[in-house]
Amino acid sequence: LFVVAQFAPSAGVQGTTAIHKDSSVFVNWANHCRVFLGPENIQNSTSPTVSAGDSSMAVGIPGNGIVSLGDGGSAILTFERPIRNGTGWDFAIFENGFANHYMELAFVEVSSDGINFTRFESVSETPTTTQLDNFSFSDCRYIHNLAGKYRVYYGTPFDLEDVSGINGLDINNITHVKIIDVIGSVTNNIGSYDSQGNIINDPYPTPFESGGFDLDAIGVIHSENLGLTGSTKSYGIFPNPVHNTLNMIGFPNGIKTITNAIGQEIISTRDDKIDVQILSDGIYFIQQGKSIVKFVKE
Repeated sequence: LFVVAQFAPSAGVQGTTAIHKDSSVFVNWANHCRVFLGPENIQNSTSPTVSAGDSSMAVGIPGNGIVSLGDGGSAILTFERPIRNGTGWDFAIFENGFANHYMELAFVEVSSDGINFTRFESVSETPTTTQLDNFSFSDCRYIHNLAGKYRVYYGTPFDLEDVSGINGLDINNITHVKIIDVIGSVTNNIGSYDSQGNIINDPYPTPFESGGFDLDAIGVIHSENLGLTGSTKSYGIFPNPVHNTLNMIGFPNGIKTITNAIGQEIISTRDDKIDVQILSDGIYFIQQGKSIVKFVKE
């Protein structure tokens, strides 16, 4: 069956959706990354885990190195402030492909609570008659809503409007983005499929330490200022998610209470900086009077 390439072309070509890392549209970058690494070759029971790079290399702007995810590996990234649904693209994911049409792909999922994730519906119309390998080029016009579509320093953008209407997902409060390596085998039952049930042809196998999707960065285009409910924009907290110290700006003098997801009081303080390292990972709330704001501890 002949398929006409129908999606956006490569970086530098008219009609592309690729966004360069130095574009002024980016207002922020991921500030924390956790990785769950896969093997170099998932078919080999003795295969080592990939070892190129580390999670810190996916933090900040592109060019700080990469972390390779391996077959089926994944990464979860968080941000100083949640991503929101604005007009057009809302964030972009960067891989390190060395040339146009050399692609290592990944699924993209988002969450507004760090627990439940929604996957962007992806499409791969790359022919599957011949397995792509590490020396193969393919046409990025066959690819839609998969990270890794564009070459190094050019981000693949995503629009949160594409995942609107999902129960439990607040597209104006995206706190986590998950990247999941595509296993590109087209000849056995380990391959990955797009949202339409097509098997995805992606370079396979990649039996070396930098195998799989090479995550470089996530750039934020539309970011939400997380402030107190019903208050002015001068009130806020950062970073969110938080790992060590939570900073509060513009709060009135008085006691602020932190409770867990079931309403139990954990901390009560007048300070504007709170050490949250004692908290377990999860969702918490700061309450002052009738005003409440949510944050995530990781």
